[in-house]
Amino acid sequence: MSPPVKPEELLARLRSAREAAGGKPGALERLRLHRELAAEAPAFVPNLLELGRCLQLAEPAAGEDTFTEAETVLKQAVELSERSAPALLELGYFLNLIRDRPQEMEPLLEEAAGKSLRLLEDAWSGLIDALVEQGKLQRALALSGEALRVFPESARITLSSQSARARAIQEGLLPPEPC
Repeated sequence: MSPPVKPEELLARLRSAREAAGGKPGALERLRLHRELAAEAPAFVPNLLELGRCLQLAEPAAGEDTFTEAETVLKQAVELSERSAPALLELGYFLNLIRDRPQEMEPLLEEAAGKSLRLLEDAWSGLIDALVEQGKLQRALALSGEALRVFPESARITLSSQSARARAIQEGLLPPEPC
């Protein structure tokens, strides 16, 4: 059994495949390199997504065989990524644009949007906290305002925003709140 491929090597090979044939997505050389990497590292989702894109644009158009392979690869990427938003998006767009099945695209994009929103909520809350800790209060307050508009019911965003306001009051950037 061969030793596992190191992450740095996987990324280098992915970059090399992306750059092959001048970066043209449907080029046969690029397709070959992505297929080889998929055969050696079948759970490497970034490559599966690239392979799925390349298959859709393969030259010369190989027809149904490449589309069937693309669908299989994209479904594999969805499962291996534990239904990540980028993989759901790729499969959804494929099903709509190539297979003309918008009814199958819709739930995939709804799921991707929900996951993306949860990620954005977590990222903004953490970023507000990090900005406050660094004393970047103007940025923290601006981001708090935006985050509260997008997520008015979020307890995390509310707590982070309250922390930013309290620190800004303490630093004299905002007037004290009335009692």
